[in-house]
Amino acid sequence: MQRALVSLVFCGLLAGCGTSSNGGAAGAGGSSSSTSASGDTATATSGNTGSGGSQGNCPTGQLCLDPPAKGFQVQTVGGMIQPGQDVETCEVVQLPGKPEDTYYVNQFEVAMTTYSHHLLVAAAIPGSATEKSLSVGMKKKCSGPDGFGGDVYGVTGSQHPYHSETYPPGVGKTFYGGQMLVFDYHYFNTSTAPVQARSAVNFHTVDKSQVTKTAHNFGFYNLSIFIPAQSKKAFTGGCIFDHDILVSKLTRHTHQWGTDFDVYYQGGDKDGAHIWTTPNYEQTEYVFDQPILMKKGTGFRFTCSFNNTTAGALKFGLTASDEMCILFGTWFVVNPGDSENSQDCIVQ
Repeated sequence: MQRALVSLVFCGLLAGCGTSSNGGAAGAGGSSSSTSASGDTATATSGNTGSGGSQGNCPTGQLCLDPPAKGFQVQTVGGMIQPGQDVETCEVVQLPGKPEDTYYVNQFEVAMTTYSHHLLVAAAIPGSATEKSLSVGMKKKCSGPDGFGGDVYGVTGSQHPYHSETYPPGVGKTFYGGQMLVFDYHYFNTSTAPVQARSAVNFHTVDKSQVTKTAHNFGFYNLSIFIPAQSKKAFTGGCIFDHDILVSKLTRHTHQWGTDFDVYYQGGDKDGAHIWTTPNYEQTEYVFDQPILMKKGTGFRFTCSFNNTTAGALKFGLTASDEMCILFGTWFVVNPGDSENSQDCIVQ
């Protein structure tokens, strides 16, 4: 169960995961390339060669993401997904530059080709055993971006063909030249023809002075959901934080049978106050106008509602034919030097 939860934490990165997308996304521009173990190439585009942003009407199987005006883009080699296949793969790619290069990132853009279920991206901790075991182009079946080892931390992710996230002023993430990334891409090909699995991520960089706090993600997991066949059910749970934090965004996560998802404050002066209702699994995010202070002992309560239209029961699980009930969020410390311990929680 611990391994599954580690994978699910990555699932909450910025956009959640869990649906089959019928749109494609991806890139253009000059690129430098590194050779994989298989002889294929994964690309890393850098420099002021584009403005970023998804291109409309992207052809099936192609990527449609321009590289950023300031920063760089990395892409997977990917592979073919046969009709009916539900496949999750981890692939190793590498950031451009040398170890002495430091990148301060305040925005990510993600693009995926047609029939993607999700993309989760993690970075290997420099100097760790996991990093030392990785080489560009490595691939394996997995159930999370920790598939090559646990010395990794979350970068970004998406359940949609195109997704963008910008952190609040002063907040971001730090990366290094040559750092290894693990792209976990899950595809569910419901078509009658093979499809190309490929993904790309834009790293929008800023000056060092513009990143004074590190962005983190929390996950509140309700593992006890069970929806009988041809029935509707709702499940409520909540969690609290163990120290003061600032929260900038909330992200719901269910699969396609999720309907209303309601979020409320828990504890403190706002206990029970309604924050947000999203009516379906494709409307995933709530961004606060300004980051909100969540004091120690306060948190969020959330209700996941489901309409199981299938002939079998649905329970919490990792495949596209399972369901989930999770509230994710983006957080950072109130003051530099405050505790940055994990705020993940299993609903009791």
